[in-house]
Amino acid sequence: MQANKKMHQLTTLIRQTLESTGNEDNAVPMQAYMKSELPFRGVKAGERKKIFSQIIKQVPVSTQNEYKRIIRELWDADFREERYMAVTLARRYKKFQVLEMLSLYKMMIQTGAWWDYVDELAAHLIGSLLRRYPDEMKMTLRAWIKDDDVWLRRSAILAQLQFKSETDAKMLFEFCESRLHETGFWICKAIGWALRAYSKTEPYAVRRFVDQNKDRMSRVTFKEAVKYI
Repeated sequence: MQANKKMHQLTTLIRQTLESTGNEDNAVPMQAYMKSELPFRGVKAGERKKIFSQIIKQVPVSTQNEYKRIIRELWDADFREERYMAVTLARRYKKFQVLEMLSLYKMMIQTGAWWDYVDELAAHLIGSLLRRYPDEMKMTLRAWIKDDDVWLRRSAILAQLQFKSETDAKMLFEFCESRLHETGFWICKAIGWALRAYSKTEPYAVRRFVDQNKDRMSRVTFKEAVKYI
């Protein structure tokens, strides 16, 4: 956590409320389940949602600079719930989800480096930027899919998870095909998950891709990809 620096009022209020709401009986099993180095306060997702909804009405975020500042302050956390709140705040204000924020979101992906952060950041925040700035973001994601960082590769695959009929199928299948040689769980699962999501919109296209590549797919990928087809 940052020291000797005055926190934004919203950051302080969120931290104080999490502290006062914390439950030690929940904290240890939550940390164990998430295999987290950061400890937990023991505030579960439903309670965090209520806390955030109440607090954001008291102290709304009105500028881009505030948005960026508070996310950074919450991300520089002593407890994992603070980082969850950073992601929630980042998602809350769509008007501030602009290309300037890409470096911040990327930092969160790389330093978070675990599925509970990364999947939300990829599907909602990176996905939001992809919708608004398709040319710039497609160039970025084509670099990420080749990156040494597994979480950037996973994010590139999952960025279109919510796109349905707006999915760039060519890019989706290109990204999936390019990583079929990987055996690590996080990428195998991401490919299967992305294909499964798109199969709800274009089942025949996904089935064709699976049939053409099933000999190269891991069991994890195949099982996810064909779940609904």
